Amino acid sequence: MEKQKIETNVIKPKLSIKIGDVEYRLISHQSEEALDKKIEIIETFMANNHGFGKEEEYKDELYANAKDLWDAYAAELRDTKYTFYLNRKQYMFLTDLLTKSLEYDVNTIFLAIELSNMLGTWHKSTKDSKFSDDVDVKSFTADATEITYIYHLIAKHKVKGLTETSYTFADVLRKIGDISKIISYYDTSAKNLATDIQKWVASFEPEEVKEGEVIEEVTEA
Repeated sequence: MEKQKIETNVIKPKLSIKIGDVEYRLISHQSEEALDKKIEIIETFMANNHGFGKEEEYKDELYANAKDLWDAYAAELRDTKYTFYLNRKQYMFLTDLLTKSLEYDVNTIFLAIELSNMLGTWHKSTKDSKFSDDVDVKSFTADATEITYIYHLIAKHKVKGLTETSYTFADVLRKIGDISKIISYYDTSAKNLATDIQKWVASFEPEEVKEGEVIEEVTEA
């Protein structure tokens, strides 16, 4: 039987930003390679294995192995850290916004509390290595969940007019957007692979679609 062709149709976004004359990585080479390798392993496994005409036990084993590979990719994605590069004004704006300016209700207060550990880590890093001026940039890490929380919380913030604060707000939003594109790329890859695995398993028996467990999405919308 012809091997199934896997197509994810996802284009990788830019993984770095340029500030001045320097390129800064938004995700480390190590994390990129780890995620890409796990995608490749899943695709290769499906391309080189098939259960058509095999015993049910063998088909179940193939599915279990594919799901284990997908789970490993999902875990890697959840643990991946992304990097903000903020100058002093951007850092102060974002941290003051989250800790002092925003109003929280019953739906958002717990998101804000979840971010407290991240902000504590950021604060410690600035104490260890202070900004030298408003041009100098420093790196601050966050995972996909924290970045989603940050955007969710500050998205409703409003600024009046095109003041310096407005431009700082726009700069922070752009940097969140750049990282969000990378998260979306790998999350979409996970969802596409989950669909591919289900189709791959179903193709074991053309006359009868296998009802396997649904693979959960990696990150929340």
